[in-house]
Amino acid sequence: MSIKTSHSSSAPRRQSGVTLVELMVGLVIGIVVSLAASALYLATRESSRAAQGHSDINETGKIALDMIGRELQKAGFYPAQFTTPGDVVHSGRYYNGKAGAKVAFDTGVYGCDGARYDPATHACATTVSGAPDSVIINYFSSPEFGASSLLGNTNDCNRQAVSADSDNTAKAAAGLPLFVSNRFGLVSTSYTDAENKAVSTKSLYCHGNGADTSTTLQPAIQGIEDLVIRYGIGTDGTTQSPSKFLTAANVTAAGTSADGLKPWQRVTAVSVCIVVRSLQNNRLEDKSATVRTYKNCRGGTTSMPTGDKFLYKSFERIFAIRNNLSAVGTF
Repeated sequence: MSIKTSHSSSAPRRQSGVTLVELMVGLVIGIVVSLAASALYLATRESSRAAQGHSDINETGKIALDMIGRELQKAGFYPAQFTTPGDVVHSGRYYNGKAGAKVAFDTGVYGCDGARYDPATHACATTVSGAPDSVIINYFSSPEFGASSLLGNTNDCNRQAVSADSDNTAKAAAGLPLFVSNRFGLVSTSYTDAENKAVSTKSLYCHGNGADTSTTLQPAIQGIEDLVIRYGIGTDGTTQSPSKFLTAANVTAAGTSADGLKPWQRVTAVSVCIVVRSLQNNRLEDKSATVRTYKNCRGGTTSMPTGDKFLYKSFERIFAIRNNLSAVGTF
């Protein structure tokens, strides 16, 4: 008996692959897709940064105006339930709580044109043309409402207790309303951005009488490039509606009204305008031959410097104040 065996054999398989041309085509397609994806990502990121920048400056502008406006609306306040103490009328003038003849404290509001408030002298520093303005806001707390209430707050704008002001020592001992004085303006500051670059800007500062002897102007909000303040007064002291808005210097020169109100007592509204700058270079690239501008606070427009990709926007608000409602008409 024989057994047959069969053997199958096949030729070795030939390995197949891509040609050099196919490889090159695939690489080119991959590179094109990657570049397109990268371009889309970068464009989306830049648009997102620009949108975030606009959101940030809108928020900054609102917060800064709210901060100043909240204090302005209390300018000249003295609690009606207290008998006005004798030292409010001092040496023939309206006296707002500070010892010595300091005009900045004679009324509920006082301004400095193109100058900062100088805490060393309790007066305006030297005026510089085109420089930001500053404002001094004075009022008394109403402690019986509670220390945390709007008008009972006995802290200044830096959250420092105004009882630390030596001019409040006797008032605190007698249980009288405490004098509050907050001064706002701009101070140069610098910061490090997200790319670890040092950037210079200006910041809104507040100097409160809780640290009255300190000469430090404490930055509160970064990115405020300009501050312009105008003061609304009527033609005389018989109306609360302002007929015109003046610079601080022009208010001082306005003179006494027919009913005996001094110039700063005649202020019944305050216009505050600020220019906010973004904290990063996140503005989209300008079109060719296009110059980007923004409305400034001085009645015109400002062209952005070449290569400046910061965002700028001005904000303006008018606040009615109680200033001359509590003022003494006869000096």
